[in-house]
Amino acid sequence: MGTEVGRIEREFVFKSLADSSAGCDVHGSRKEARCTFSTVHDETLELAAAEGELSGFEIGEEVRVFFYLRNNYHTFVSKVVAVDAKRLTVEQPPGIYKNLQRKYERVKVAGDIQVSFSLKGKSVELNFPKSERYKSLEPPEVSPEFDSDRIQEVVRIYREKMEPRVTESAIAMLRDKVPRAWEEKIIVRLGKSLWIPSTEEDFPSHDPYPDGRIITKADLVRLEQEGGAQPHVITSRLANILYEKTKQQLFSELWTPVLYNEYAVGYLRIWNTLPRRERISRELLDYQQEFAKILCYSLATNGYFRAETSTERRYEAPIIDMSASGLLFAHTSNDLVRDLMVHNDLPLSFKLEGRTMKIGARIMRKFRDAENVYFGVLFMKIEPEDFAALYQFLYGKPFDPAADGRWEGGAPPPPLVVG
Repeated sequence: MGTEVGRIEREFVFKSLADSSAGCDVHGSRKEARCTFSTVHDETLELAAAEGELSGFEIGEEVRVFFYLRNNYHTFVSKVVAVDAKRLTVEQPPGIYKNLQRKYERVKVAGDIQVSFSLKGKSVELNFPKSERYKSLEPPEVSPEFDSDRIQEVVRIYREKMEPRVTESAIAMLRDKVPRAWEEKIIVRLGKSLWIPSTEEDFPSHDPYPDGRIITKADLVRLEQEGGAQPHVITSRLANILYEKTKQQLFSELWTPVLYNEYAVGYLRIWNTLPRRERISRELLDYQQEFAKILCYSLATNGYFRAETSTERRYEAPIIDMSASGLLFAHTSNDLVRDLMVHNDLPLSFKLEGRTMKIGARIMRKFRDAENVYFGVLFMKIEPEDFAALYQFLYGKPFDPAADGRWEGGAPPPPLVVG
C-alpha cells in the first residue's frame, strides 16, 4: 500500500487538509465522488461534495480516500457514519499511507465470483459456502419410510410431512452458489438453524439444545459486532429484519442448514404466513434437524459428493480483497501452506458473472497470523476482454487506457530500480 504516516504527523495532516479545504477522491463500492475536506473532529472527518451529490453512499460502507499533500499522494480507508446529498462523515482512520505502490486499487470482492487453480494435483477453490460448524457424515437412525437410496422418494416424504403443518416448505442446494440472502449467510456461517417462532416477538434468547442447534440473538449480535456495527445500530437492524418479515406476511419461519463435514451443502426452509398465524413448533424443529441428516446421507450414498473422495483434495479459501492486477486469499491447511510457495506460477480460472476467464498468475507474498496463512497473487497474463470485464466488475466503470500510466488514486508509478 505504501509508507504509513506517523500518529502525530497524521493529526497535522488532517488539520492542514481541513484548513485549506483540500480536494480528495472518495471511492466506495463501485462508485466514486470528488470531495473537499471540511471539518476535523476527534473521532470523525467531514467531507463536502465538490461535484454532484453523495446520496449514493451508505452508512457503514467502507470507503477509500485519496488526496495529494506536500508533493505526495496519500490514502486511507474508513467507514461512513453519516451522509446526505452534500456531506459525508467518516470515521477517523487508523492509518494514512503515502508513497503509494499499487498499480490498481484493491477492493472487497462483491458478487458471485469463484476462483480456482491446481497445485501438484490438488484443486484449490475459493468462495464456496463453508460453515464454522463441522458435521461428520453418519448413517441416520430413521424409520422404514425413508429409503436413502432414492433421493426423490426422500424429498417426497418430507414434502408430504410438511404440507399439512406449514404454509410452505422448500429445499435449496448450494453447489456452485454463493449465499446471498441474509438468512442464507447466517445459517451457512454458523451451521445452525435460524428459528423464528414468531416475527411479532424477538429472536430466541437461548438455545434449548445442549449441543447448540439454533441461532440465538446473542449469535446475531456477535456477527454484527464483527462487522463493526455499533450497539444501537445492531438493535435497530435486527428489529427491522423482523419488521420486514411481517410486511411480507411471514409469521413463523425455520431455516436449517444441511451440513456435510465443514460444508453447508444446502438448506431446508419452512414457514407460516400471517393468515395462518401458527408458530413453528419444537417438534417440527426436531423433525427438520433429523431430516437434514437423512437428506445429507442420501446425497452422499448417491454420489453427490464424489469429488470429495477422488484423488484430488478440494481446498476452499475466502478472497480477502482483489484488484485488477491480483488478489489476496487466506487458508489454514498445513498441506497448502507447505506446497504453495512464493513465485509459484499458477493457471487461475475465474467464473465472473457467467463469464469464465483463464488467467496466468504468480504467488508474490505469503504471510501468516494466529489462524491463517495469506497468499498475495499477481496476475501475469490476462486477455484484454477479460481484463475489461474484471475492471468493470471491481470498480463499476469501464477501463480508461488514457489512465493506464497512473497508479492507484492517480499517483505516478514508483521509480524503477535497476540492479
